[in-house]
Amino acid sequence: MRTTKAILALAAALSLGGVTTANAGTISPTLLERAKRGDQSTVGVIVRFRFANDARGRAFFREARQQLDARIRQLGPAAGIVTQALGSGRATQLWLDQSVYLPMTPVQARVLAALPFVDAVFENFRVRVPRAAALSAASAPNGTPWHLQKIGAPQAWAAGLRGQNVRIGHLDTGLDPNHPEIAGKLAAFAEFNADGDRTGGGARDTTNHGTHTAGLLVGKSVGVAPDARLISALVLPNNEGTFAQVIAGMQYVLDPDNNADTDDGADVVNMSLGIQGTYDEFLPPVQNMLKAGVVPVFAIGNFGPNGSTTGSPGNIPDVIGVGAVDQNGNVASFSSRGPVAWQGKINGVFVKPDVAAPGVAITSAFPNGQYGALSGSSQASPIAAGAVALMLGAKPGTGVDAIKSALYGSASNGSNKNNSVGHGLISVPGALSRLGVNIGNQGNQPAPSPSPSPAPSPAPAPTPNPPAAGRPTGPAGFAFCSMEFEDCKFQGKKEAAFGAQGKFLTGVGTDGFKCTVQEWGNDPIVNVKKACFIRDVQGSGSAPAPTPAPTPAPSGNNGKKPSVLLVDDDMGQGADVTAALRDAVKNNAASGGAFVWNVQAQGPVPLSELKQADIVVWATGEQYQNTLTAADQNTLRQYLSGGGRLLVTGQDIGYDIGTGDFYRETLKTRFVADSSGNPKFVTRGAFGNTAFTLNGQGSAGNQYYPDVIADLNGSAVVAGWGNANANAGTINAQSIRVDRNRARAEQKIENPRGLVEQLAKGVIGSVLRQVLQGQQQTQRPRVTAQNATENAGAIVTNDAGRYRTINMGFGLEGLSPQSRAALMKTSFDWLMR
Repeated sequence: MRTTKAILALAAALSLGGVTTANAGTISPTLLERAKRGDQSTVGVIVRFRFANDARGRAFFREARQQLDARIRQLGPAAGIVTQALGSGRATQLWLDQSVYLPMTPVQARVLAALPFVDAVFENFRVRVPRAAALSAASAPNGTPWHLQKIGAPQAWAAGLRGQNVRIGHLDTGLDPNHPEIAGKLAAFAEFNADGDRTGGGARDTTNHGTHTAGLLVGKSVGVAPDARLISALVLPNNEGTFAQVIAGMQYVLDPDNNADTDDGADVVNMSLGIQGTYDEFLPPVQNMLKAGVVPVFAIGNFGPNGSTTGSPGNIPDVIGVGAVDQNGNVASFSSRGPVAWQGKINGVFVKPDVAAPGVAITSAFPNGQYGALSGSSQASPIAAGAVALMLGAKPGTGVDAIKSALYGSASNGSNKNNSVGHGLISVPGALSRLGVNIGNQGNQPAPSPSPSPAPSPAPAPTPNPPAAGRPTGPAGFAFCSMEFEDCKFQGKKEAAFGAQGKFLTGVGTDGFKCTVQEWGNDPIVNVKKACFIRDVQGSGSAPAPTPAPTPAPSGNNGKKPSVLLVDDDMGQGADVTAALRDAVKNNAASGGAFVWNVQAQGPVPLSELKQADIVVWATGEQYQNTLTAADQNTLRQYLSGGGRLLVTGQDIGYDIGTGDFYRETLKTRFVADSSGNPKFVTRGAFGNTAFTLNGQGSAGNQYYPDVIADLNGSAVVAGWGNANANAGTINAQSIRVDRNRARAEQKIENPRGLVEQLAKGVIGSVLRQVLQGQQQTQRPRVTAQNATENAGAIVTNDAGRYRTINMGFGLEGLSPQSRAALMKTSFDWLMR
């Protein structure tokens, strides 16, 4: 390709010209690994340039633009990939980050990273709204809501301080500009796509999250700073966006008219978004925001209650990271805790969050004039940002450090910062006093700050506990496990109850479950905050639960190896699954008890053959249609009804039959997405804790679209993509290698499938164009936020009592011989238990 040759020519010119690459930039590990493989697929990449920039204030913006333009020109005509992309509109200048977004191949990215004035090259990764820990409808507030009283906002209002002349940057899912709480308070609005390009259209909210956080900032009855104005950027459509999207939104709220000579940008910015872990990529734009004198107030994340669970960018040391507390001032169970260990451009271990604000059952605006209650650090952050707006309105021009000092020093813990709530619950009167603003009664009365003790691990046999304030009380003898919309986590089998106010659904659960109406299949009490409760199993009279406890498994072989029938159903496509799996089956089967039925050669396998085997392994290889025909499914139902044990393995079984009754009711598996985008999976629970990688040495190397699957109605995920406990929010949803099967690629263009995220036509189209030697831009497909907490599983086990099944979202032939033998042994041991 012309652009590839241009980049390679540039690299050669640098080498011949004696330009050193000793100070070359970094390239992300995943891009580097793909480049080493010679990957020519097109991905969205951020190229950040290196500057020595000491500009300050508003002038910084002009300087930033000028320097970025100069660096791009410095690439010269040899770097056609950059100049062509900018000229065609396929690239976006992110001047706040001193970078450009543009499509290129990993090979090209590696060459650009070698340039001495390139600082870093990395993928355009995803950022999302922290999962709301509670959600319910609510009425308009009658009087001053508790979250405003808790921080002392009414005292500031009484003194005439309501955030006048302050602009608040709001990066979220959008907002409803006509809501009575927000109407007339929107100074500017823009929407950005995944590439960081501004798109047309008026203000809107793609979910309810952005309207809710906007209400907490400036709402007339629910907001902290009701006279402030908003500059809002829609960067999280349907609760998720990309890095380029967020940076484009950040630079927009700082300079909405794109003219550094006008002072129309935000004074404080709230971002209720993030990604768990530490991400150096966020450091330059945040540091540049600080250079411009803008106060960054960011949510710390909803990944608690364990320590070291914070998210970026809220865990960056220089920003105000905000955690959540309840009405009694106690840290919320979901609120992320520190410490945070940074290694890279920042090194050290830091205490986070910095402060806390109300974040449990917070009432604010929902689109279309509605109101709702949400819980999360997403709610705590705008409440804290609103407090900063009151401070800036009282003393315009106050610097970032002075704002931090006043906010931290007046919080309930003062200088005693901890990793649960930081300096403690914020106090608006106290912070104003430290700025020298006397509003009379400065006595905000926050509840005593909680001690920073880490959340205890669940006891193996919980005993009933007294209810916390605002938390439902469970049935007699049951212990609280989780609030609605959270995971009720425990090991083993427990009696479970779901509900509130004496109205409960009951049943038995195994190894935890989701505390949701969807999981239980019914709502015991509508429009009321509910919770889940558990106790040790008392007897045999429990009713069915959303995660039914398995009845005794089929009788085992008393330690003897099973007889196994391998059904070769690859229909001659790709690598022969019999050749790949024969040794692993024989090594784990009884002597003389391993048999093969080849569907292509022998026709459909009859029930009589299945019944002779203790375990049936059904392998579909590279089949992506007719993997398990209706006749096959009917035969397998009969086999299982007689106490059979089944292992199905193939990368496109879920894609093919994932919406059918056999897949959902017999295998009890939910098909989530067509491809994990990740060749690594890690087992958990009954399958131990072992990492496996597809397409390794000695494997068939034929895995392209490993299915992402989840548990359903009592089954269990025993392996996750990327890590043992991965959820759907981590799914890349791209094939894990370029598909050379044109027919399969074409089908997936025309018929993308998946519950959480249908693989976008543009992505599969890109794969096909790679086959045809094309190089077009692609956007990363994303997981829809409403299902982002669903398990991102690789293996689902189902103990149905009379029968057992294991569903693998990949082909066992895609593992190395050692790995497939080990995993097959684990699988057989579980099936024969």
